Amino acid sequence: MQAAQEVIGATGVDINWHKMEMGYDTEKRTGVYLDDSHLDAFDKYRVLFKGPLTVPPGDMKSNITIRGRTFSSGNQVFRKIFQLYANVRPAKNWPGIKAPMQNVDMVCIRENTEDVYSGMESWPDEDTVHCVKVITRGASERVAKFAIEFAEKQNRRRVTCVHKANVCKQSDGLFLSTFYEVAKNHTGDLVLDDHLADSMLTRMVQAPEEFDVLCCPNLFGDLVSDMAGGMIGSLGLCPSGNIGDEHALFEPAHGSAPDIAGQGIANPTSQILTGAMMLAHLGEHDASAQLQGAVGAAFESGVIPVDLGGTANTKEMVEAVLKNM
Repeated sequence: MQAAQEVIGATGVDINWHKMEMGYDTEKRTGVYLDDSHLDAFDKYRVLFKGPLTVPPGDMKSNITIRGRTFSSGNQVFRKIFQLYANVRPAKNWPGIKAPMQNVDMVCIRENTEDVYSGMESWPDEDTVHCVKVITRGASERVAKFAIEFAEKQNRRRVTCVHKANVCKQSDGLFLSTFYEVAKNHTGDLVLDDHLADSMLTRMVQAPEEFDVLCCPNLFGDLVSDMAGGMIGSLGLCPSGNIGDEHALFEPAHGSAPDIAGQGIANPTSQILTGAMMLAHLGEHDASAQLQGAVGAAFESGVIPVDLGGTANTKEMVEAVLKNM
C-alpha cells in the first residue's frame, strides 16, 4: 500500500488520504476487524483504496456481523452494504513478463452481490448442505448495462455473457435473457454474444485473442478472472475495482500474503495498477496512463519482481516505476 501511494503521489495528483487500518492482523491487535467507522468513512469519501484482507477459510468465526447483517468476509461487507455490483478485473500481457499465454487483453465484469456468494447455506441433515444460488433480474440488468457501457467507453470490440443456462436453466437462464434484453437497446458496433462457462475456459486457452469484455455471474466471474491472471503470468499483475452507482472500492485481485510480511519482497504491481484504475475513476486519465506506462517500462527494462521470476524486491520495483515516470 505504501509503495502504491508513493508512485500515485509522483503523478502529481494531490490526494488527501484518510488512512484506516482493518483486517485480520488489526483484529488480533485491537479486537476490531472492521466496524461502523470504516463504513462511515467510505460513505463520506465514496472512494476506497484498499489492500487485500485475510479471510480465514472454513471458520465460521470469520463471519462479520455489522449493522444487523452477517457477512462471510470483510470484502462482502463493503460490496453488499454499498451495492458495489460490478467487479472490474482487467488482465493483459505485459512486456518483459513471461506468460503461459500471449495475445491476452480482456476485462472480466463480475456481478458482485449475489449468486452462490450470497452465503445462504444450511444443513437439512448431518450429511447434506444446501447452498442457495441467487440470481435476480435487477442485479443481472445493472451488471449487463455496466459491461456494455464500459466496453463502449473503453473502445472495446466485444462483450460476451458467460453462463451455464444449459444446466441452470432458470437462474443462469435469467442472467442470459436479461443480458440480451439490455443488449436490444445498444445501437453501436459492439459484438454482443454469449458463451457457456465451461467451454469458454477451453477457448480462452486456445484463442485468448477472441475474448474482450466478459459479463459474468459472481462465481464464474471469480473463476474466469483468476484464470485470466494465470494466463498473463500472475494475479500479481491484476488490479480490480468494485463499482457501484455512488461508491467505488479499488483493491488488488490477489489475496493477502502474511507469510512474507515484513520481508520487503511483496510484488506491489497489482496495488499500483489498482491505483491507476482509481485515478481513471477520479477523472485523472493522464496520470492513470502515465502510471501504467511506467510499470510497463519498468518490466521492459528488466526489473521483474521476485514472484514473477525476477530479483526485484518491493523497493526496487517502486524505484524503477518512479524512474520511468
